[in-house]
Amino acid sequence: MSQIEKLQSRATVDIARRHGLKAALFASASGIVGGIVPGLSDFLIRDAKAQAKAKYRLRFGASVLTPSNELHLRSGLYDFVKRVEEKSGGEVAIQIIDKSQACSETTCGERVINNVLEIGSSSPQNLGSVMPYSIALDWPFLWNDRTEYVNFLYSKDSNRLYRDVMRKAYGIVPLYGSGEMRNVMMGLKYSGRPAIVSPAGLQGAKIRITNSEMISNFAQSMKMNPIPLAWTELLEGLKSGVVDAAETWPAAATGFGMHSVLSQDVAVEFSPGFEMVFISASVFDRFPDKIKLAFLEAAYETQKSAYEGVAAAQNAVVGNGKNPAPDSAYVKSSIKHSRLTQAQRAEFSAIASVEANAQLYSATRKKLDDIAGLDVYGAMKQAQGKLAGKPLQPVKWWA
Repeated sequence: MSQIEKLQSRATVDIARRHGLKAALFASASGIVGGIVPGLSDFLIRDAKAQAKAKYRLRFGASVLTPSNELHLRSGLYDFVKRVEEKSGGEVAIQIIDKSQACSETTCGERVINNVLEIGSSSPQNLGSVMPYSIALDWPFLWNDRTEYVNFLYSKDSNRLYRDVMRKAYGIVPLYGSGEMRNVMMGLKYSGRPAIVSPAGLQGAKIRITNSEMISNFAQSMKMNPIPLAWTELLEGLKSGVVDAAETWPAAATGFGMHSVLSQDVAVEFSPGFEMVFISASVFDRFPDKIKLAFLEAAYETQKSAYEGVAAAQNAVVGNGKNPAPDSAYVKSSIKHSRLTQAQRAEFSAIASVEANAQLYSATRKKLDDIAGLDVYGAMKQAQGKLAGKPLQPVKWWA
């Protein structure tokens, strides 16, 4: 018997002794299915005990998220799981498989589509490789700030323009989203240079992008050189000079240690940057109404608490808030945070908006229009117009 098998055996016996054979069998099986060695952590024991009692046992591929980077990102996924389990009265038990143990940002969607996992999380840009329509919120300069797109996800319009399309096209149910807006982050090459507040300061820079047609279009319109690069390779890419800059949102940069190789955050806020939590439609549809409602209510509440959590983390942890803490990542790394005025951001928008680059975005528009059967960008613009300038307005989109 190998050392690993011995550890597994001891863990199984210990859980059986303390919580019963059924819990032990689940803990052992979940270790095999998830591809991890089950340990004796409190989380696993709680998870095994809950799963043994539950009617519905689900696996949540939480991608690259961890309790550590969650302090920065505030995706709310750990709170979401607790809420679902509580609201279902223990009938639902969810095993969180985080730290890239079940899937990566680019594979979580595929595994939920194929029911290898029941629940997943990823940024829409990374989902775009398997769910092209997931990027339908991400048009450059469509939204003025994060409140607008979160309000859209709360709105009734989100059903017709996003949720229903994603369900029909890919068999997934979008539950909620949390995040910020995407900025342009400059590497150490730009240390000591004046803060960049105009498009001219970005021209010619090699910018790392997600493998996304839409983000590539944005970079090209800004006269930057887009270079697709895996997120796991970005830190080294910035160190070595393979890329000069990156597009991402602040909490994603600091949550994964990128602030050590960044010198400036140009707060262009050109597109949403957020994690979306979603569930397999075939799994969701098998639930009785009370369990469906438990998921929806949990998503509704988590989207609000995560939105508030992001605001708190911007000051306390990330450092891109209005009152950054002395020990926040931006302050400790001396990152210049270029907060653009409305006029300065308008200068970026005039160059890089969808309207200013009609030919560049024509293929993307056609692709998404064909999936949804409507003028997606035009409809999103109308929806945004209803939300402009409004505070957070939580609405039960399904009711």
